[in-house]
Amino acid sequence: MKVRFYSAVLSLALIGTSVSVDATSKEDLLKEQQEVESRLKETERLQNQTSEKLILTKQERKEARAQLNEVNSRLDDLALKIADQQAAVAASKEQLRLTEAAISETLKELHQQEELLGSRLRAVQQKGDVKYIEVLLDAKDFGDLISRFSTVSEIIKQDDHVLQAYKGNVKQLSEQRSEQSLLLESMKREQRKLLVLQTRIIAESELKRKLVVQLNTKVKELQQEQFSKAEEAEILADQRRLIQNELIALQEAERKAKEEAKRKAEEAARAAEAKRQAEAAEAARAAEAKKKKSDAPSAEPIIPEVESPTATPEQPADAVTSRPFHLPVQGYVSSPFGPRNNPLTGKPEIHKGIDLVNAKGTPIHAAAGGIVLRAGSATGYGNVVMVTHLIDGQVYTTVYAHLDSISVSAGQTVMPGKTLGTLGTTGWSTGPHLHFELHKGEWAVGQPNAVDPAPYIF
Repeated sequence: MKVRFYSAVLSLALIGTSVSVDATSKEDLLKEQQEVESRLKETERLQNQTSEKLILTKQERKEARAQLNEVNSRLDDLALKIADQQAAVAASKEQLRLTEAAISETLKELHQQEELLGSRLRAVQQKGDVKYIEVLLDAKDFGDLISRFSTVSEIIKQDDHVLQAYKGNVKQLSEQRSEQSLLLESMKREQRKLLVLQTRIIAESELKRKLVVQLNTKVKELQQEQFSKAEEAEILADQRRLIQNELIALQEAERKAKEEAKRKAEEAARAAEAKRQAEAAEAARAAEAKKKKSDAPSAEPIIPEVESPTATPEQPADAVTSRPFHLPVQGYVSSPFGPRNNPLTGKPEIHKGIDLVNAKGTPIHAAAGGIVLRAGSATGYGNVVMVTHLIDGQVYTTVYAHLDSISVSAGQTVMPGKTLGTLGTTGWSTGPHLHFELHKGEWAVGQPNAVDPAPYIF
């Protein structure tokens, strides 16, 4: 069966025996290299897309913030206008109060004028204007007549003045009330308009504020996505480096194999030539002996030909027995593989591993022998170690996450039970535990190869 590129890696690093260099292993290695290159290019393309989205979203957020500031500025200006309008309404109410007080005083005067004018009018109604004529006719002489006439005229003028003053006060009272009521009503209408406008601007401001909050969340998500893509690219770059190193090792093995084949061919050629020369010499000796026998009467013993021994082919190396997985740390399973609600967000998800709970600082061991693919921090995982294995011709990748410390490095060969680090609670974690994943194949974006580790370790 075909074995992916890790078979060459682990055959050299873990088994410690020579690798048979053939076209199939090299073909698989080159195919895997193309696949990793393709995934890396796709990740870089998505990373560039995310960067472009992030730039556009930041620009959109900047514009939304400017709009929010402009709306809040309008709201502040409107608040000042409303305050001024409220002050004007208060002043108008005070003016109305003063007008009402002045009107009250005017009413008192009107009541007095009404009483005086009423008395005069009642007298005129009862006696008519004859009394004025009687006053004039009772004059003793012309001078007295003129004097009486002036007096009567003055009385009439005063009566007319009282009447006109009454009418003027009544008109002034009506106009003052009307003007003051109109002014106050106008101010109240303007105040209501300002309050309605304020309500609308507050609603607009709230919409802009919510938009800014949404854009802030989107920026954070894109930044997290960009960071995750960068980490994915790093892992794929590590895999590409691993393949390139193995291609170099494979090429070196091919070169050595060719040199060994050439050496063996030369040795075989030399052996064949020696054999041919030995056979030729033996044939010459036999011919000479035959000739002597034919010439001499006495018989000589015939020397039988002895076949030279042939080399036996080398026995093939024994197949390497598979290495079973072992429990990386003792502890109880707090969250098995499969569907669950995320303990941090509460949202449903597929848990791609199992969580083993133990005390912080407990040593974490390699579940099987392999090569460290990654040793460092990663989003969500916190401090994480990824190890690639070859078990019975099948490639596996194990993941050890949320570590408190790491004691291995990328590219390092580890044997089963090797200490990789210590248990912790780094990354997206709610308490000390080991998040352990098992991938049937290489680690890939989205964890499509993840399988339940429980049947392999328990």
